Amino acid sequence: MREVVGAIHLHSCYSDGSGTLREITAAAARASIDFLVLADHDTLAAARDGWQGWHDGVLVVVGAEITCRDHSHVVALNATDVEALRFKPLRRVLFDLTRQGAVPIVAHAHPARIMGYPLKAGELSDWEVPGFAGVELWSFMHDICHGLTPWRIPSFLQTWRQHIRGPHPDTVAHWDRITQDRVFAAIGSLDNHAIAVPVLGKRVLPYEDGFRTLRTHAFCDRWSGEPGDADRLVDALRRGRCFIALDLEADARGFRFEAERGGEVLGMGEERPWQEPAVLRARSPAPAHLVLLRNGERLAEADGTSIKHRAEEPGVYRVEARIEDRPWVYTNPIYLRPGRAADA
Repeated sequence: MREVVGAIHLHSCYSDGSGTLREITAAAARASIDFLVLADHDTLAAARDGWQGWHDGVLVVVGAEITCRDHSHVVALNATDVEALRFKPLRRVLFDLTRQGAVPIVAHAHPARIMGYPLKAGELSDWEVPGFAGVELWSFMHDICHGLTPWRIPSFLQTWRQHIRGPHPDTVAHWDRITQDRVFAAIGSLDNHAIAVPVLGKRVLPYEDGFRTLRTHAFCDRWSGEPGDADRLVDALRRGRCFIALDLEADARGFRFEAERGGEVLGMGEERPWQEPAVLRARSPAPAHLVLLRNGERLAEADGTSIKHRAEEPGVYRVEARIEDRPWVYTNPIYLRPGRAADA
């Protein structure tokens, strides 16, 4: 499997971002990422203009962020028509996206509260609605901007790193609950607009800076430099064959979480029926505090570059890693189900 690293949920001048796609792909190339996922509001115009595919050595996937009637937002991958879905009820949006063969992701389920900013996105109104394939577990801009006031913007442009907290705990709790019943992928997102502040002559988190922060590491069975890579990437994200890393803290390339049983090795996102005890292993490219969780509860911890544990019962197993008590890595789970059939 090929590990590819990229940034998800970018806004461009096709909606309310400040940058052109040419500027954004050049910034992505300088940041040495493999892919980026565009999520302009309620439009796929960038795809119609030929931006889906490879540019400047970076794979561009044109998704969209759909605004629902209740102000919930959905990031849609592989959609074919989103313009007609704007301001439709959430259930209708998810039903139509499913018919299109799209992959709907919960966008910033617990958004930042910013004084004086007309935030259009509200919290997800219904976690029980069918159709979502996964969630933006960690939405970076909503993390660092929470509680921001207008008079703090000048200093924030210099100190934003100090405001990194990690995923919203309520989002993590909902994710852990839903994974008890089905595969529910977690991705990291930027939701970066690189908003221009003319009076200061600066942008809030320029694109290149953003590309060096929160990234999603996906595992694709093939990465060829051809258009088909977009489908392979979206499939990996849908299945949860990925992990989230704050690569600003340390480059997480090479981080692995696996389960071995009876000669079979399972990776993140894989689901199997429980048959026998499994050996769970995580390996880290940098020293960290590693935490193994079962069904959202801490099971084992270790400091260093590896952790190993023998699982004696079914469960949904995942790993978190911190560096100097700062959030770093969140893996997707390995699902060992009591008496369930294997995933497709």
